[in-house]
Amino acid sequence: MALRGAVVAASLPLAMLTFAPSAFAQASSEDIAQARQLGQQAQTSFDAGNYAESEKLWAAAAKLYSAAPTLTLGLARTQAKLGKVVAAQENYNKIIREVGNATAPPPAFAAALESAKVEINAVSAKVASVTISVEGPTAPVVTIDGQPVNAAALGLKRPVDPGQHVVKATAEGFKPAETTFTVAEGGTASAVVKMEKGEGPAVVAGAGVGTTEPPGADTSKGSTTKTLAYVAFGVGAAGLVVGGITGVIALGKSGDLKDKCPDNNCPSTEQDNVDSYKSVGTISTIGFIVAGVGGATGLVLLLTAPKSTQGSAGGSRYATVPVKQERGLSMTPYFGGTSAGITGRF
Repeated sequence: MALRGAVVAASLPLAMLTFAPSAFAQASSEDIAQARQLGQQAQTSFDAGNYAESEKLWAAAAKLYSAAPTLTLGLARTQAKLGKVVAAQENYNKIIREVGNATAPPPAFAAALESAKVEINAVSAKVASVTISVEGPTAPVVTIDGQPVNAAALGLKRPVDPGQHVVKATAEGFKPAETTFTVAEGGTASAVVKMEKGEGPAVVAGAGVGTTEPPGADTSKGSTTKTLAYVAFGVGAAGLVVGGITGVIALGKSGDLKDKCPDNNCPSTEQDNVDSYKSVGTISTIGFIVAGVGGATGLVLLLTAPKSTQGSAGGSRYATVPVKQERGLSMTPYFGGTSAGITGRF
């Protein structure tokens, strides 16, 4: 038994040189080559007892070239060494299921299948189980060691690795709760999470898991500030357009007056054109001033708009979002004579 495992383990890099005919449609030549290199590195780490590194490399290689059961076999063996017997069992079963249904698999794949059939027995004997139940809410959100547990699994035996585990539960209208349990290899355990009613977090629709909003929080202030910023940008854009158009007109009038007013001395017959030129020039200047003030005001409003922050307490998956309160805002653009700008109250 030990000899067979050693021979197959040592032959893994060479076995990866043999491919099933259908495998070429599932991975590129570059992926296969990289998977081969990663498998060799993974086997080296495995032989050196660096199982965490070996698992990472095997997993990456198996993803690159999923058609090679030799890679999956290396991953399963490494997971078994790390005590991840549930994952190891499933990877052994994957080899048995896929290669067992194949027609005339390559010799290396057939050898991996035979090894999987033998080695899975020792791993399956170590798989433990736990029955998780939650007392209190009807629709709790449950995790075990940070991984979500489907509601359909609650109250039923669930495969789990031997050792210590942490079960956490949250629910609307209840205080977050958790419990720990320890289970031996091949043993069974029960984990009961008792939840008490309290001011539990209310999930904000569409905000995503783990975000909440305290009752009565006013989120309109930030939106109002941003709206005023966009209004300021709009005023600035309008000023820019007005300044540009009237500037072009002023340049045209300036050219005409230079032709009719040598040495800047205009006859009385051109007085109306001179006045018109000055008026258009003034309007252009005001337009550009408004553009600058509007843009600057809009930028300030955006930078000073209140932002929501998230915090967590007690390790709960839910967090409250305090909203910054601010005083009322008002903004009024003005034009007059040769000046323009925006006045506001903050």
